[in-house]
Amino acid sequence: MLSSSHLKTLCVDVFVTGSSVYRSPCISLTDGSIVGVVDAGRVLDLRGLGSIALPGVIDMHVHLRGLELSYKEDEASGTLAALSGCVTAVVDMPNTKPPLKSVEALRVKLDSLRTRAYVDYGVYAGVPEDELSASRLGEHPIAGFKVYPEDLTLPGRVLCGVLKVLEAKGKLLIVHAEHPDMLSVDFGFDRGSYRGCPAETLAVDEVKRLLVECGSRPRVHITHATCPSTIVKAKSYGFTVDVTPHHLLFDESNFRYLTSRWCESKVNPPLRGVIERSSLWKLLLGGYIDAIASDHAPHAGYEKLWLHPSQCSPGFPGLEDWVGVLARIFKSLNLMGMFVELASLNPTRILGIPPRGLGGSRATLTVLGDVEISPGCIHSKARVTPYLGAPRLRCLASVIRGELAYFNGEPLIGGGFGVNLFEAGG
Repeated sequence: MLSSSHLKTLCVDVFVTGSSVYRSPCISLTDGSIVGVVDAGRVLDLRGLGSIALPGVIDMHVHLRGLELSYKEDEASGTLAALSGCVTAVVDMPNTKPPLKSVEALRVKLDSLRTRAYVDYGVYAGVPEDELSASRLGEHPIAGFKVYPEDLTLPGRVLCGVLKVLEAKGKLLIVHAEHPDMLSVDFGFDRGSYRGCPAETLAVDEVKRLLVECGSRPRVHITHATCPSTIVKAKSYGFTVDVTPHHLLFDESNFRYLTSRWCESKVNPPLRGVIERSSLWKLLLGGYIDAIASDHAPHAGYEKLWLHPSQCSPGFPGLEDWVGVLARIFKSLNLMGMFVELASLNPTRILGIPPRGLGGSRATLTVLGDVEISPGCIHSKARVTPYLGAPRLRCLASVIRGELAYFNGEPLIGGGFGVNLFEAGG
């Protein structure tokens, strides 16, 4: 087997950098150049497999669980799932148990990632209940703070303290945009109606009001937006926005009459109607959406198997599938350059980290190939996913920081290979 340390050059059918497309190139991982003649003994030649190389995909919204929720997923299983799905870096959410609202919990999470992560990573901190804790959390190598709906009910001085830390440190405020006043009831059925678009737009307005009230101007990102009105309003305020693959690919009509799949499809924010999903695509193709992120949200099987949707947990896994599923669609539309912007280049700009592409020993690449059918979750602990059976481009290889990390369906590196993107040298 070809080991990661032996690889010096990668040859593919197509290399898409975003603005440029190279046909049948060989890519030197030593100095980042595009070469034509290389030492054959140090080459991984994937030409003839429909191979497409891209700057390494980064997923800026995942739930790796861990800590007391390790029965759902942990840092090793989640990042291995990412690796097998050709995701080269992930940023983890703080709604763990205990939540990442204290320095102690954050240290445990970062230590676990440091020793177990297969891909590069980052972590968002949760919003604490006092200003001092926010300041202490901000001293650590985090991506930023995540605001959940319930956080909007905290005292203004606490939220202003968080905004002050973010602005001073140049970190990101990432927002789950649903207003808490509209989320008090879960009827289970037709969730997209009672937990509708006004909940999202009101939350975006509330965030803007806080910025004005606190006199702060941190970078603000609205995550998993589902409604056209949310996206248009967020962009008018100068915020960046991402959407999920599942809100692009599925709508409530896909599952409405299949009672056995109600819990499988339950997610927050809810799946919307056909019109909203179509509008998301129009806005995405029109350049209004900045990034795609999976919201990978694994649960144990029994937590997704209740008959009534008000009783089961929201969310499902997607790290092993979303890149291949969406890349297949963008390839069919001859828009792979746009996919690179949404899945790689823009996420790094939003997060404020260096691009993941060529650069000598730092070369980080995602390599996709011919179409295959999704076998479902292999490495994630979660098994209930609507992506099962979906056609996708196969993950042929991943190169992370110049090392061949994944090839031929197998990881070539171990847990602990990943580094924190927000530490010096990460």
